[in-house]
Amino acid sequence: MKKLFVFDLDNTLRSTNLKTILPNARKLILEIAQHPDYVLALATGRGLAKLDVINDLSNLFKYKILVNGAVILEDDHVIRDYPIDPLLVDEIIKSANNKHISVGIVGIEKEVVTVIDQNIKAAFNNFIDRKPIEEPNFHLNNKVYQMWVYHKDETEIEKEIIAKYDLDIFHWHDGGFDMVSKGVSKANALLQLKSKYKDYQVIALGDGHNDLDMIGLADIGIIMENSRWIEAAKGKYQLIGPNVDSDELYDFLKNNKII
Repeated sequence: MKKLFVFDLDNTLRSTNLKTILPNARKLILEIAQHPDYVLALATGRGLAKLDVINDLSNLFKYKILVNGAVILEDDHVIRDYPIDPLLVDEIIKSANNKHISVGIVGIEKEVVTVIDQNIKAAFNNFIDRKPIEEPNFHLNNKVYQMWVYHKDETEIEKEIIAKYDLDIFHWHDGGFDMVSKGVSKANALLQLKSKYKDYQVIALGDGHNDLDMIGLADIGIIMENSRWIEAAKGKYQLIGPNVDSDELYDFLKNNKII
């Protein structure tokens, strides 16, 4: 059977706790990539600037769904490109500056922040491998595909964003969320791939808030055991995969006759 595999990266293929792709996860990607009837795709909230964590595995993914679906690469050529309206980006950043709130800005090859403050330092210390630099005017000369906020007043900031701006929001952990253009998502990116592979069985795996609708579109949707969104994902997935830190995903897919 022909199959399209779509993997989330962080806490699905790559352990955030251990800061690596573990041996059996690597083995899984290598085996899928070598199968003549399988197509391999990566779906991540990261941009190219932070894909160095997959190192030598990068060229094995025919498709890369980046920055939550704002960009799709096919064999490293852009086939989907949905940046946020520059006027909207500028308005949000000016408003955030007036309130002394730092904003993360994600371009295709670079990620920056408007100000490195205590909230941003906390995000770096706990969750981010490569620290963006402070570059408050980056958005004036570059396409912005995603913005993010990490702040103790996350809930109030989110409410204001939803009320004032036509954006979609994806949460990554307590205190942090991403903002993308309305309609941009991993799920909508997957729809584009499904239209190219109509006779393929789709297997989608993920753990995050931004993965739930993508998992729901798959013929076999797999939510990872380590996900904090398992309750919210009810009705969308068919299987619960092993905790990423156990490095048992290869055996799990073998035992369930998916590979």
